[in-house]
Amino acid sequence: MMSNTDKNKILITVGVMILLISIFLISWKSHVPTSRFKTYEMIKESKEKLLSTKVVCWYQSITDYKAFNRTIDDVISHLKETNTDFIFRAFWKYKVIPETCSELPLKQRRTCEIAGYSYENFKKSINEIKKELPSIIVSAGIPTERIDINEYNPITGKKYTKEEIWKMALDPAKWSLTNPRTGKPLTKEEFQFNRGKLLGFFPSDWSSPSDYKWQQAYAYYPDITNPEFQKLQLSWAKKMIDSGADAIWIDMLFAQARMFYKLTKDPYHPAVKEAYEAALKQIDEIHKYAKEKGKYVYVGGWTNFLEIKDSRGNPAYPMPDFDFVVNMIWEEEVKNKNLSKERWNIFFAKIKKYLGNDTLILIFMDEASVRWQDQPLGIFSQYLDKTEQARFLEIADRFFSEKRKEFKLPIVFVYPLHGGWMGTNAKVLSFGKFKVYDSLAPEFEIYETIKNLAQNKYGDEHE
Repeated sequence: MMSNTDKNKILITVGVMILLISIFLISWKSHVPTSRFKTYEMIKESKEKLLSTKVVCWYQSITDYKAFNRTIDDVISHLKETNTDFIFRAFWKYKVIPETCSELPLKQRRTCEIAGYSYENFKKSINEIKKELPSIIVSAGIPTERIDINEYNPITGKKYTKEEIWKMALDPAKWSLTNPRTGKPLTKEEFQFNRGKLLGFFPSDWSSPSDYKWQQAYAYYPDITNPEFQKLQLSWAKKMIDSGADAIWIDMLFAQARMFYKLTKDPYHPAVKEAYEAALKQIDEIHKYAKEKGKYVYVGGWTNFLEIKDSRGNPAYPMPDFDFVVNMIWEEEVKNKNLSKERWNIFFAKIKKYLGNDTLILIFMDEASVRWQDQPLGIFSQYLDKTEQARFLEIADRFFSEKRKEFKLPIVFVYPLHGGWMGTNAKVLSFGKFKVYDSLAPEFEIYETIKNLAQNKYGDEHE
């Protein structure tokens, strides 16, 4: 028979063991990021917040206010007055972004400071905006269609030589692709000339592939399957997240896969498959990095992944894990001030079928790459007068609001509040000198229209 002393010893031992286990569990949990325990709830709440978005304004960028004789308080006022929930392309990585303007040579430093084109300025602007509008979603944009000849990795600090950048440039010969017009192998220089001419990557007097000299180009079209470019592109996204971005918009992420699908007519060609899978990986890596930082960051892009189809006409690959997608109004729709019901009905039906109801859909007028005639924002700003612009905004806003109800999808028309390149050859300029669109400029004066349309979506309920 067990004595009371033995019983007490057992109880004490058990108690000590329970205490030690409890201490271990508490200690272990404290060393595991909180996000691992809150991932499901965090994603659910983040998704609900995104899908409740009613007002999206294109404000590119939230750092360039000095150039327009404004302050960050003016930017905040614009966002407040328009009840903005989501800032589209608040900061856009197209050319190289320095950590701070002060690290640049004196001549470049002044330009950088006026434009606020540094990660430091982006972070400061977000912090100021969040003080007044803590729930606003700030999105940043990164390209898949451009690498500058002077790139560096903003996370590691690694600087690339021009030769290293050229190695990241897309070369169709990697997959032995041929030019369908000539039947000859499609060379790297030929491909880079064609893309570079479209996007303005070299002097305008280069008229044929024979003129192309990679050493003299300003930028190249990168290869999404290149591991070094993948790291570089992810470093841009990571730096935006570290600076405070809530969302990352990846421009032309599936463009390489789509181009090679059009070229080969084979959705399962290695060139198509590898490019598509690389694009999917980039999305996952951005989500992963954000979660490691204890937050959920939205990732979005174009919907051209739906154009890569199998023999039955269905998407050939899994859908990307996008939180939001974008599509643009066509140039002719802007020019004629008439949106195609057939086109948009087909598009929204396709989105509903393949992406479901929980992906935010943003519709906007894309900016010009080179000429104003080639993109909807160029047509909007240069072809329509200010009265027609205001009227078209009302037409588009009403049209997409009706489609939102009809399809029961989170569809939002993006208001062109500030920003977007109007075209190198633009003649009607904001404040008589900027080729960047601005709704408050006397040449356009659509700010009040935007404000009224936005306020109608919320009335007095918005904070």
